[in-house]
Order: sequence, then C-alpha cells, then structure tokens
Amino acid sequence: MTTPHALHHSLLRPCILHILRAAGYHSTRPSVLDTLTDLAARYMFLLAQATANHAALNHTEPELALEISVQDVRMAMQDCGALIPEKPMVEQEFDGEEDTRGMDAFLAWAQGPGNKDIMRVALEGDSEKQDYLAALKKKHNTTTEGDTRYNGTILGKPAEPRAVKVEGGDISSVKEWAERLKKPRKDTSILSSRRPSSTLSSLGDDMDDIEF
Repeated sequence: MTTPHALHHSLLRPCILHILRAAGYHSTRPSVLDTLTDLAARYMFLLAQATANHAALNHTEPELALEISVQDVRMAMQDCGALIPEKPMVEQEFDGEEDTRGMDAFLAWAQGPGNKDIMRVALEGDSEKQDYLAALKKKHNTTTEGDTRYNGTILGKPAEPRAVKVEGGDISSVKEWAERLKKPRKDTSILSSRRPSSTLSSLGDDMDDIEF
C-alpha cells in the first residue's frame, strides 16, 4: 500500500523535472532527483507552517482565525528567505520608505521569462491553461467517465461527507460523540466515591497529638 508521503513525493517529482529541464538540464540520477524533491517538499512545508503561524498571530478574531491573507504569506516568505534583500524595520521607518526590493524581485521572476519557460516545459508547448497533472489525466483518460473517476481521491474532488454510524452504546454517530465531548463534565471527585479507610477514620479530625 502506497503511503501518503510516497504518493506526495511521486507527485512532486515531475515538477522538479520540469524546473530542471527549463534550467537546461537534460538528465540526472534518481538519487539527485529524490534529494531535490525532498528539499523542495521540506521548504514548502516550512513555508506553509510559517504562514499558519503568522495567520494565528495576526488574526485574533474567531471568525478570521482560519483565514490566511496575502500579508501572512509575504511575512512567511520573508522568514524563509524567499524575499531578500530587505532593510531592517528600524531603518525603513527612519527613511520613511518601505523596502520592496525583495517583493519586486519575486514579481519580476514570477512574471518573467524564467517562470514562463518552466510553464512551457511543463505543458509541453500546449496552449491550454492547465497544469501537468490535468494534462496527464486527460492524456491517459480512456473512459467516458472523465475526471469523475478520480473523485474521492487525492487526484480529484473530495467526496461528499458521509455519516459514520457507531454500533452499540447510546451514541449513534461520530458527530454526536464529538458534541458530547465538548459539553462540560460534572465535577466529581474520586475520593468521594471511595469508602473511608478504617485506619484513617479512627484518627479523628484532631491530629495535633500525633508525632512522626
């Protein structure tokens, strides 16, 4: 059985191959490709984690707790070294001008010929605006089902949620079990349910005369 890590690694490998082809490389060893793929996955995970941390700090309102803004992504890219160089905030405030050289350089790369060449290689010269995975599924689709055959998998749309029934007991579903966990529990003491020990109860309430 394929693990999620192996599946995600396999889906990311073609992206690295397209980037290498666009950079002028025509062959590589599998070990080198796996290393570059692992580095790219680790960097994207670090970027996503930093973005989530900034979103949790910047959005304190309950209704905005799960939303991620462009500012959160930009701050995460600065933390991960994707947007450089940048002057310290104190120097920017002293100059009265924000240093946007890092963002300008990133936009120039994203809209420049380098990134367009990567897209051209990934789409193999196809004029349709679709990623390599959509083109690959379209190429190997030999049935009339189309993309519906991938529904409920990582390659397609998520399946509709179904209620999971729990057999036995007074709880009939996982949703009911989760709601019951959210309810405050009654304050019960473990000592109150035990019988008093005969040895300790014989001491009485006044223990001033006991010597240790």
